[in-house]
Amino acid sequence: MSVQPAKKRKRVSKDPEIRREELLEAASTLFRQKGIAATGIGDITDHAKVARGTFYLYFSSKDAVVSELWKRYVDGFMSIADEVQSSRSNEGTSVILELMARLTRHALDHAHLHRLVYGTADAAAIALCKQSDEAILGRLAQVIRAHFRRVRRKGGNIELLATLVFNGLDGTLHRAIMQNAPIEREVFIGEIVRFTANVLQLSSRSESKDAREPQLTRDLK
Repeated sequence: MSVQPAKKRKRVSKDPEIRREELLEAASTLFRQKGIAATGIGDITDHAKVARGTFYLYFSSKDAVVSELWKRYVDGFMSIADEVQSSRSNEGTSVILELMARLTRHALDHAHLHRLVYGTADAAAIALCKQSDEAILGRLAQVIRAHFRRVRRKGGNIELLATLVFNGLDGTLHRAIMQNAPIEREVFIGEIVRFTANVLQLSSRSESKDAREPQLTRDLK
């Protein structure tokens, strides 16, 4: 009786960008299921159904995958800022308040990634987070400065005001996300918007009389 040789799995050729996206998607899924530390490169390639060596054609290490996922998360903040500024450039305080509402929503939508990266608590992850924080803070200061210039408002330290707003948002989000408890999203977003308006002494024109939820956040639903 002759033994039939095992069939080799047919190699599927894919566009490099598609293959790279599949590796990122596999890594993201496994990071959520097992955590970053418990996920090996072999786990990622097995999940993506590719040879282990294929991984190194696209990424130098697992840390490089984490960095890319976080970069895309931060790029999302920048894209939101671009969109808000271009669509509401002549609407006064609503530019800043809508920006804060949408940045908060974006962070909540990616809470799992925030928990994963901050949960590793290693030097590379912390450095990555600090770098992205500076980029977002710089963009927020830019938006505030543009608004103040538009309304001819003088005085005030823009960098200090932007830092107060950003740290208020970042610290509150970090605490809420790391607790991993249910969040009343619209109430949470409404309070962030109200805090921003108070710190920057913005007009309350965009807010409703409902103390729990500004009209702006209702419009964004």
